[in-house]
Amino acid sequence: MNFICRHVEHSATAALVLTMLAAVVLFAGTVPPAQAQTYTPLYSFGVVDSTQNGPYGQLALGRDGNLYGEVNPIRSEIYQITPAGLETLLWESPQPNNPQDQCVNGLTLGADGLLYGTCNLWEDNTDNGGVIFKFAGGSPTVLYKFPFCGYSTYGLGPLTLGTDGNLYGTTTGNNACPGNYTYGTFFRITPAGSFKILHVFQGANSNEPGTPTGLLTLGADGNFYGTSQVGGNPQDYNGGTVYKITPKGKVTLLYSFSNTGPDKPMGGVTQGADGKWYGTTFYGGTYNYGTIFQLAGKKVKILHNFNMNADDAAFPSFPLTLGTDGKFYAPSLTFNMGGFGPESLYNITTKGAYTDLHNLEPGGCTQGTPDGCLLSSSMVLHPNGTFYGTNAQGGQVGRGVFYSLGTSLKPYIILQFPRGKVGTSIGIFGMGLIGTTGVSFNGVAANFTVLSDTYMTATIPTGATKGYVTVTTPAGTLKSAVKLTVPK
Repeated sequence: MNFICRHVEHSATAALVLTMLAAVVLFAGTVPPAQAQTYTPLYSFGVVDSTQNGPYGQLALGRDGNLYGEVNPIRSEIYQITPAGLETLLWESPQPNNPQDQCVNGLTLGADGLLYGTCNLWEDNTDNGGVIFKFAGGSPTVLYKFPFCGYSTYGLGPLTLGTDGNLYGTTTGNNACPGNYTYGTFFRITPAGSFKILHVFQGANSNEPGTPTGLLTLGADGNFYGTSQVGGNPQDYNGGTVYKITPKGKVTLLYSFSNTGPDKPMGGVTQGADGKWYGTTFYGGTYNYGTIFQLAGKKVKILHNFNMNADDAAFPSFPLTLGTDGKFYAPSLTFNMGGFGPESLYNITTKGAYTDLHNLEPGGCTQGTPDGCLLSSSMVLHPNGTFYGTNAQGGQVGRGVFYSLGTSLKPYIILQFPRGKVGTSIGIFGMGLIGTTGVSFNGVAANFTVLSDTYMTATIPTGATKGYVTVTTPAGTLKSAVKLTVPK
């Protein structure tokens, strides 16, 4: 626990990308337009440690204002990297060049300030159904081992922190694994390692989700929201779903995609400042390169149809990241069974105005490509107002890049949860917090404790209602990107 604090602290697509690395096919790219945003390669993996190769999975923001991630496939590693690009290796697998050690889903910060993650395969190949681990420095502590699966896996995704301090996640399912969990499960694990399956998805022809993919998102109502590749209304030919699931495991089907239209949502969904949900489909749309959609209630509206030639992007699979301007930002790695194609970073408004922000080299770039290529993580918006992400190839030695994207967004605060009851303490991430003179919840003053320059806690005060949280610092007032919901 003290390790992360002393520093003053999916997915199916990722697995598929790993299997294709040796067979990358270059696509002919168009000349990229002049870039309005500032894309900066900050760190090239493999320069200091020659065994380092290919960062994958979501980045976790620590209480110290630094980011934490994983490296794979040659050797699994956990690393810390500052917003300036200073990288520190925290752990590496004792088994180099061992494909049985596959940790590619990224990390999640727990309520205790420690890091949590999943591995689809683990170094003990007699127990390779995958693991859930906790990291407090030194070596990861395995909290739960999934039962033996031969050379199959349960298909673990990244973890999501619940308001109760427990971690929640899904498996995609595999009919070769024990328990007949063909279409996947929804589970909970406590920081101490108590594991429980809360729901077994029924999938195809069941009017229920099946094969969940992407990140589960905690909604303002305290429930989780996600996407699945199959399932839903049988009349919709199993094009995938968007679903809601409670912390107790009660599932509600929100929308069924048809494989005759936009289908196969893979990146999960993101809640906008307007309370609606936004996500992407891997296939379908006008050009059959995928779409971006808005979900309001149980009604879907297509905001953008990807056109690979016009957008330099197609087949989206990463989660959308909400910016403080209300727009959604994401990377697009154009992947199909033929190989890798154009790559870009883009944003889109809630009205559907799409902007190509920065174009990268097509997949397959090698040593010396400064920007890097083979986008391998969703983008994280740091409290400093800058986006960060990773590429799995390119850079100085061809081993991947950690980059920033500046879009002129102002510094802000990130709330640990989008929801909280009066009297409960909530974590707040920011910059320049030392010297804070006030915290308010929708205008109601609150008691607070500043723990570092980048992390503090505040108690939701009596009289607080749904609204923005503000923190008054010596440099000015910081505001949350979303409203905090305070249940009555």
